[in-house]
Amino acid sequence: MVSPPQKYLGDNRGVLNMLEAQSINYTIGNKAILSEVSLQVKAGEIWVVLGPNGAGKSSLLNVLSGELNRFQSQVFLNQQPLTSYTSSQLARLRAVMPQSVGLEFGFLVKEVVALGLLDTSRDKVEGLVNQALTLFDVTHLAERNYLTLSGGEKQRTHLARVMAQVLNPLTLAEERFLLLDECTSNLDLAHQQKVFKVLKQCVREQKMGVVAVLHDLNLASQFADKALLMHEGAVYASGRVESVLTQNNIETVYQSSVEVIERPGAWPIIVPNGS
Repeated sequence: MVSPPQKYLGDNRGVLNMLEAQSINYTIGNKAILSEVSLQVKAGEIWVVLGPNGAGKSSLLNVLSGELNRFQSQVFLNQQPLTSYTSSQLARLRAVMPQSVGLEFGFLVKEVVALGLLDTSRDKVEGLVNQALTLFDVTHLAERNYLTLSGGEKQRTHLARVMAQVLNPLTLAEERFLLLDECTSNLDLAHQQKVFKVLKQCVREQKMGVVAVLHDLNLASQFADKALLMHEGAVYASGRVESVLTQNNIETVYQSSVEVIERPGAWPIIVPNGS
């Protein structure tokens, strides 16, 4: 097993409202899925969770969301453990987009986007749905049967759904969080850029934080504020994205030769080394 070169303790001292996981250990049989994993995410930040297949990325997202409920006492949302929230309260403060969404009903796209809006008047629902559809370039699909969409169109529909959920005026007074698992995996280049530009705008203008599981290191380099690089269930490196995505860290964790191309005034580009 690779030994982590650093232990990041966070720079959120004095920040009260955040999403935080403390020392998560998760084992199935003799297999360590997560080992002493901690994370602090405050509003105004995009965190990306990186690592090779099987590193524990999706499991960590399930812990943060409360889906793995055995850890709810170790996960804190705005100073309170997840155990202190009802399901409806939690749904107003964080929205989750898993890697695969098994929706097999022929809802209209606008109806899918409205699914996360609880206790919201009809006039407000319509406005929120239209806002979210516009953000992710799916307004023209509003009246389409969800089951007739392409994979990328379905993905953008669910991005609109979770965004509408956290933009609900009922929650605007508190910090809210989006948890996204491979949210751009089916998207073309233009829509990948669009999605992260929207996320960047929302975390800057709203009381919102984002945790996104990604495989695309260049998207992470371009848009993330901070990164958690995982290997075999443990944190290998964590902190500012530029300090995590170094050649040495990437080559050690992914066991693949790369070149990190620094560009003055722009984000670094990570290129596989074919030699």
